[in-house]
Amino acid sequence: MGEVDKSATGSVNFFVVPLRLRSRPMHLPRPPAFDHGVISFAWALFFGLFVWIGGAAVGYGSAVCFIVGAVVGFLVFLFVRVYGEDEPRRP
Repeated sequence: MGEVDKSATGSVNFFVVPLRLRSRPMHLPRPPAFDHGVISFAWALFFGLFVWIGGAAVGYGSAVCFIVGAVVGFLVFLFVRVYGEDEPRRP
């Protein structure tokens, strides 16, 4: 059987097989190590602002929303600080 010119039928495969590089595979870089207090503060700030802005959006007074948001932020900070850190694994 002979070779058929597939360009005449419109079924040409224009996808090119990727070239194989001769380099070693790289590992993905680890994310930067932040202190757990910084992570706890970020979660607390996010949820505190979420409650504050959400409460103001539905019509509660701004002072009430601020106080409730601050209390929620503090409680989230404590919760994430105490229960949020993984135990380090032994290699």
